[in-house]
Amino acid sequence: MKIPSLFLSAAGAVSALTIAEINGNKFLSPYKDQTVTNVTGLVLAKGPSGIWIRSTEPDDDDATSEAVYVYGSSVGTNLTVGDVITLDGKVAEYRSATNYIYLTEISSPKNIVVVSKGNEVTPLVIGVDTLNPPTEQYTSLDGGDIYGVPNAVANISTENPVLDPKSYGFDFWESLSGELVTVKNPVAVTRPNQYGDTWVVGDWPATGRNEHGGITMTAKDSNPEAIVIGSPLDGTSNPESKMGDQLTEITGVVTYAFGFYRILPLTAITFVSEAANNAPTTTLTSSGDCRGITIGAYNVENLAPTSAHLPSIAAHIADYMKTPDLIFVQEIQDNTGPTNDGVVSSNVTLSTLTAAIESHTNGTVYDFVTIDPVDGQDGGQPGGNIRVAYLYRPDVVEL
Repeated sequence: MKIPSLFLSAAGAVSALTIAEINGNKFLSPYKDQTVTNVTGLVLAKGPSGIWIRSTEPDDDDATSEAVYVYGSSVGTNLTVGDVITLDGKVAEYRSATNYIYLTEISSPKNIVVVSKGNEVTPLVIGVDTLNPPTEQYTSLDGGDIYGVPNAVANISTENPVLDPKSYGFDFWESLSGELVTVKNPVAVTRPNQYGDTWVVGDWPATGRNEHGGITMTAKDSNPEAIVIGSPLDGTSNPESKMGDQLTEITGVVTYAFGFYRILPLTAITFVSEAANNAPTTTLTSSGDCRGITIGAYNVENLAPTSAHLPSIAAHIADYMKTPDLIFVQEIQDNTGPTNDGVVSSNVTLSTLTAAIESHTNGTVYDFVTIDPVDGQDGGQPGGNIRVAYLYRPDVVEL
């Protein structure tokens, strides 16, 4: 690492630091809560509440990010991507919830000076200009098993381990925090959440790729090579996508928010090709007796008697699951769905579902059993009182 001379003023300000030195080689900055002056950086991208800048004096340490977020709603007003600037500010560690990892940033920026304009801004291609993301372990604090118990024995913000981006996923993405990066040949490995956040894997080694275009978790491998694509910086919205969709290359800045490392793309993701909608039909068949019953599971996603997706669920159970002898169904709502009226029974919901299955199959009958929850105590959509229920074919299974 290049070590420039440091100047500490009487007021405690630290001058002539590079961005890599501000970030350090751990999760937390060694200069947390200190004022830094004359920080030089190339403007990589602008967001609604700040800018991202990259060091003009990079070091050769894979563990130190060469970029940082500068927080301030007006900091980018008179700046353009490609400007080289100097600024003063305070090194801060921000998180929006106590269980999240801190994000190193420079806050309260001032004395911003444009040194030059029109400089080339080149994103780092992940896996080409950077290391490949690790494929198995998230952090050294997991002791080799992210699913090991007891949990929460140590946490990153307390232990603040030295980053090992070759070995651990959190360390890898932290070592790129604030950087402008490009993901080549991304594939969506899940459907997006309600905010349009989409998990992808790019053109780098990945364990657990499956035939559906997703990525499968296995023992001691929770796929840290997958990354969230978050909200676009230009205010556009990511489209609805699905597992296996091939996307055009994505360029954006690496950050941490809402519990995950993510890339905020410069603009909305687009498609190269879309995966087929159809799930494979099961090849399992029931023998009709205890020598070979079939069992299935389905999360029906806040299902009420009037849910628009109820007929589709009935069709899936009939056409793709081939009417298993026993089905575990999750997120069955009460008879009045999200209406918060004290109703907890779900007999109408379940009767409506089983009737739809019988109609779709021309005669396959299901009975059901469940235990009603206490009103308002089981989470899910307010008023819905979701619970697990069991559908069973009485011609095969006896309760």
